[in-house]
Formats: sequence, C-alpha cells, structure tokens
Amino acid sequence: MTTPAQPGDVSRFRRYAAALQRAADLFAVGSAWIAGACIAALTLLVLLDTILAATSRYIPSVPSGTGIGWEYSAYLMGAAFVLGAGLTLRAGLQLRVEILMTAGKGKAAWGMDLFSSALGSLVTVSMAIWLAQFTIRTYGFGEVSESSFTPLWIPRLVLTIGVSILAFQMIARLVTCITGGIVTKPELGAQSAIE
Repeated sequence: MTTPAQPGDVSRFRRYAAALQRAADLFAVGSAWIAGACIAALTLLVLLDTILAATSRYIPSVPSGTGIGWEYSAYLMGAAFVLGAGLTLRAGLQLRVEILMTAGKGKAAWGMDLFSSALGSLVTVSMAIWLAQFTIRTYGFGEVSESSFTPLWIPRLVLTIGVSILAFQMIARLVTCITGGIVTKPELGAQSAIE
C-alpha cells in the first residue's frame, strides 16, 4: 500500500525540477554562445570568399575562393541552428502553432504544453540517440568530405551535441511543466524581434 505524497515531497520534487531546469539553461546558454561564434565565423568565411572572388577578376593570380567556403558554410549554419535551439526553446522564441498555444486557458493550455513537451522530448531524445549512433558509425568508417577531406564525424558530432542539448532542454521543460513551474523564460532571448 502506497502513502499519498506529502507536501514536503512535492516541494522537494519541485526543487529537483528547478535544479534540472537550471542545468539545462546553463547548457543552452553556453551552446547559444557557440552558435553565435558559428554565425560570426560563417559571416567572415562568406565575406572572405566574396572578397577573393571580386579580387580575382582584377588580379588573375588571386584564387577565386577559399575552396571550402560552401562546405564549411553549411557546417557552420547547421551548427548554429542546432546549438541555438535549446535556448530558443527555453526563451519561447521557437516556431510553434501560436493559435493553439494561446487559445487554451488554464488547464487546457497546461495540457497542450504538457503534450507538446512530452512529444518533443520523445522526438528529440530519439534524434539525439540516432545522431550519436550515426556519428560513431561515421568515425568508425573514417568517412571524409570529398572536397576538403574533413573527417565527417566532426560536424556530425557538433550536430549530435546540439540536438542532445535540445533534448535535455525538452526533458527539463516536461519536468518543469509537470511540477507546475514556468516553462518559458523570455529574458533569455532577444529583447526584440529585430535582434
């Protein structure tokens, strides 16, 4: 026979949920900074390729590009997308069906958030596991890029880390939702849509 939960048990569970959410936020903020660095590197790479292309028209001995611009731009953009996803979710800035999220009030809104958090956790954890297996398999086969000979496990590892942080944030969101905590923290995001 089980005993009903005592008020102290509930508050302890909420403290654990808050600690989990703080840890997820810490990882999300750190990976968002790395995502910002990826965007800066992407900008510099595109700028360099553009300058080289323009210069090579007037000075034929200058190469018309870096040779890796397109490939590394894709790696950097993918890294920025997944590394920033955890913080975007926590700040409430992700794309979602806004009508459904704002249509519900009280328990209906909580139920929709609980369902979407559970589904999101299931999908992102599955994706993180699959990407980890894919990255390990790529490393084992020694696959490299045809154009730059970059070992492909490196960009795939970055994607795996980013999706794993998003999965961690989704699980923390689910636990926070179950305990009645605040699932969105807008102050972690941009102050305006222009940012």
